[in-house]
Amino acid sequence: MSQPPGSPRDRGPDEPEPEEPAPVADLREDFAHETARAPRDRKAERAFLQKKIETLRADRTLPASEKEKTIAALLQELARLPEENPGSGS
Repeated sequence: MSQPPGSPRDRGPDEPEPEEPAPVADLREDFAHETARAPRDRKAERAFLQKKIETLRADRTLPASEKEKTIAALLQELARLPEENPGSGS
């Protein structure tokens, strides 16, 4: 039976010991809370959605039915956004 990679037989005398893997944590919930508290920039959101719609319309590889369905969903999302940021005066 062979030694696993990184075993003493695979390393030269000057090579360091392999590092232990870094711990992994699921921080999605933490980021969701932070995102919910952050102020929203409605103008940026509208611009983002409009650019996505333009990109989809120009996509030659996406089937027309899929393109129409996706654009319709984005247009619905765009219609839900207020025109301005509340209290921004713009």
